[in-house]
Amino acid sequence: MGFVDKGVSSAGRRLRVITVDQAVSGASNVLILVLAAQVLGVEAFGLYGIVFTAFVTVQGCLRALLCEPLLVHPEEAEERPGDAIGTTTLLGLGAGVLLVLAGLVTHLWHGELANSFIVLGVCMPLIALQDLGRYLGFTTHRPSFSLMIDTVWLVLMIAAIVLLAMLDHSSLVTFVAAWAGSGALAGMLVFTRFGLRHLHVSLNWLRETWSFSWRYLIGFASTQMASLSSSVVVGVAAGADALGAVRGTVLITRPVGLVHLASVAAGTAEISRLEPGSAQVRRHVRRTTLLTVVASVVNMAVLLLLPDSVGRLVLKDVWEPTQALLLPATVQMVLYGAICGTRAGLLGMRAVHKTVRIDIATTVILTAAICVGVVVGGVTGAYWALVAGQAVCNVIWWTTYLRHRPEDQVGGRAAEDSESQSGDSGSQPASAQ
Repeated sequence: MGFVDKGVSSAGRRLRVITVDQAVSGASNVLILVLAAQVLGVEAFGLYGIVFTAFVTVQGCLRALLCEPLLVHPEEAEERPGDAIGTTTLLGLGAGVLLVLAGLVTHLWHGELANSFIVLGVCMPLIALQDLGRYLGFTTHRPSFSLMIDTVWLVLMIAAIVLLAMLDHSSLVTFVAAWAGSGALAGMLVFTRFGLRHLHVSLNWLRETWSFSWRYLIGFASTQMASLSSSVVVGVAAGADALGAVRGTVLITRPVGLVHLASVAAGTAEISRLEPGSAQVRRHVRRTTLLTVVASVVNMAVLLLLPDSVGRLVLKDVWEPTQALLLPATVQMVLYGAICGTRAGLLGMRAVHKTVRIDIATTVILTAAICVGVVVGGVTGAYWALVAGQAVCNVIWWTTYLRHRPEDQVGGRAAEDSESQSGDSGSQPASAQ
């Protein structure tokens, strides 16, 4: 009993450190957008939004292919971190080349935006390693390392942007260089922590985890498509001002959303080491759910009570239309927080095939809800329809989790190895299902 209590206590401490880390990461994401709005002009800020969207897309794909599968491979992450680092280095270089090529093509349209893409592309390999380092910290029970590299990026970024402002050199290109360059420098800490001696630059890690990676990638892609299609519908049906309000709402609720993501990552890493379906798994699911719901409720209270002066300082003219959306937006975040534990539980028990199917189904539900809501009640109607759709999604998640049995998953490691071997012989991802 003492051992179990000690393990539970250690897990609680790790979860608290990861929560602090995600708070730092969330603050960095919001701060960079706020600083961009303050430092850059209107046109440059709009162009920076394009660069940031490209970054989020590339990082999301790399995270799905490389980082998230780490969470259910704790033994390999501890024994062979060099394999994951080497594969990330290779794919990060590939992503960087694509961004540089996009920059060269963009020169036909806008030179400053093109140069910004090139700068991001040059920094992308090390930024990918910075993100991998965070997940290695989660997986190997060293969240303090994750916190360190996120803090280093934040401190370097603030220092660089303050220096640019003092020197009056705040163009779009220099701003991207300060932001992305500081992330690249933080990414170099991965080499100092894990060393270069066992670095193996190949695609072996991706091949080994492919049975999980392609499912994570499909889940990410479906979410991105839903977000894009919803934005288009809101923009067409309710106008550009409504779309600006939506973006302001997304920005101001982003920190708690990142806490959700970190909690799922932490819970998945913990549960993957436990016996599927055990009492300890249920305990971790409850703990993760409690944390994310409490964080969401606190976020809700803070945003609803936020003084107008602070809101205008952060969002300027966008604050007024955003304020009208805060109640349904924060209610939706509370509902989403209530399913983070079940997501971590299913992922930790390697039921990735179920989570992908749920992701696709809930994407359809939420997108349909938004489309109906915006036609019936404008942007406010869209958000309340999103709340209703999220409630339906919660029922799906909890029903799937409560009905899940360990024997229902994709056969554990044996099936995963078999699937990887069939993938090596040329099978397509769809055949794995």
